[in-house]
Amino acid sequence: MILFDTAQVYYQFQDKNLKGATAQFLPNKLRTPPVGRFYSNSIFPDTSGLWRHLQLSAEFSDNIQRSKYKELEAVTIQAKAKPVIDQMDEKYSSGLFSGGDAIRFDLINDKFAMVGDIFTYLQGKVAGLQISGQGAGATLSWRGGSPQLYVDEVPSDVSMVSSINITDVAFIKAFRPPFMGGFNGGNGAIAIYTRRGDDVKRDPGAGIPSARVEGYTNIREFYSPKYLTTEPAPGADRDVRTTLYWNPNVIIDPRTKQAVISFYNNDVTDAFRVVIEGMTEDGKIAHLEERME
Repeated sequence: MILFDTAQVYYQFQDKNLKGATAQFLPNKLRTPPVGRFYSNSIFPDTSGLWRHLQLSAEFSDNIQRSKYKELEAVTIQAKAKPVIDQMDEKYSSGLFSGGDAIRFDLINDKFAMVGDIFTYLQGKVAGLQISGQGAGATLSWRGGSPQLYVDEVPSDVSMVSSINITDVAFIKAFRPPFMGGFNGGNGAIAIYTRRGDDVKRDPGAGIPSARVEGYTNIREFYSPKYLTTEPAPGADRDVRTTLYWNPNVIIDPRTKQAVISFYNNDVTDAFRVVIEGMTEDGKIAHLEERME
């Protein structure tokens, strides 16, 4: 497999006799030196014009930055993050169930909402709501009456609610009496919302060995400007590119054994340094370097 960027790879051996074995990914790949290391200043005479190239490269980089951005005055923006419980209310409730005088419970991020049933979870959490019994035999009383139960905003009953696994519940709203969204709203209501696909917290690859694999760098397209006219645009920056043409996949005509390439020159160069590298059909590496004026 050819991997780009960084990937977390999980693997598992089917043969139980391979217990304790390990897997290697890209064992022959050359590692990239850490940034800031293995670089030193040249102590030899700068016969290749390295310093001049660095100057032109810095100027070219400045030109790119100026063309990409327009500097504005500093603006200070202050914002307050919306509480998670409010985000869940907006996500699940709708219509008459939106907002309202209600006590809200986030069961996704509540580590105690793992055992028991919904009624057991609500016991003692809502002032005035009395819950007795368990399961389908539970009874609810709120201000002298029984509150209406809803599952995903659809009327339900105690038997239906008791059969729902609490780990499948994401959000609960207990509307204080009176609740105007149902026929029995005078005694309040309890709206139960089940989890959606993006709510389920899964620990990917739990218990399975894994490895962080540093793949290859993503392929980038070499930038080459296109000058459609010979006259420079008014106010245009000088073209000081140090690399004028780079192509990792030059196609050679099998009949003529030649390849034709074309590129635009910059504004400061009258001589070119050409480096050609490749491989022959029988696997021999080829390297050619010439200077053209």
